Amino acid sequence: MSNPISTASLKKLILKSNNPKAKIELLLKTLPYTIEQEEKRDTFYSEKVIKGLTKKLLMVRELARNNNIPTYGLIG
Repeated sequence: MSNPISTASLKKLILKSNNPKAKIELLLKTLPYTIEQEEKRDTFYSEKVIKGLTKKLLMVRELARNNNIPTYGLIG
């Protein structure tokens, strides 16, 4: 299994992309769902994975706030 992308690297990729707003909006929708699915896993539940995903979500929320992108009820 490969290592996940670091939060700092993900941030750089988002900011360098052609359409950062679209990437931020996509991650705001998919990261909470991914965290929820990871928490539901019975066989291979990993706190490290959830912690990493949560850090990424917090970073994306910060980018959304800085770019005036609505977070649609997400707190943080």
